[in-house]
Amino acid sequence: MPGEKKLVGKGLSYSALSHAQLFIEREVALVGSSHRALTSAAELAWIAKHVHLILPDAGEINSALGRKLRENSKVTLYENTQLKEIGGNGFVERIVVDGKSGKKEIKVDGLFIEMGLVPTSKLAADLGITDANGRIKVNSKCETSHPGVFAAGDVTDVFIEQVLIAVGEGAKAALSAYEYLLNQ
Repeated sequence: MPGEKKLVGKGLSYSALSHAQLFIEREVALVGSSHRALTSAAELAWIAKHVHLILPDAGEINSALGRKLRENSKVTLYENTQLKEIGGNGFVERIVVDGKSGKKEIKVDGLFIEMGLVPTSKLAADLGITDANGRIKVNSKCETSHPGVFAAGDVTDVFIEQVLIAVGEGAKAALSAYEYLLNQ
């Protein structure tokens, strides 16, 4: 994406959960249409001056949360719209989108990309332990259905992708693997 590399960490973030508080009373945009993206947009709407929600596709916008966002006066929806460019001089200042009404430049102080994560679980795919989204299925002890195979972090089907959660799950997986090995 034009402008992405030079502005990442300078108003461009991939996690509203982690960085929303940096944009209190600011004009922001968020790109994404998944449940996670809509949840992030709702969180941003509480603290930001205004949220421009860029929806590349319908995604979850017809859900209860999507209807709430539609009704929120602090949220502008851009349906069937693609992000084309991120601009700014040292910090995000604007984005360019292309949708039903053509290209449009939107002035923003920050941009959140919430397009979803692609788990790097190819190694586990042949074991039959991944779900339809490619995430490794684990139980509360981080065990998979394959004996002796444990998984933790964003590659699993555990709720929310956050470093703190992944670290805790990693410690739990290590302890579970240790217990497994003791019993072998």
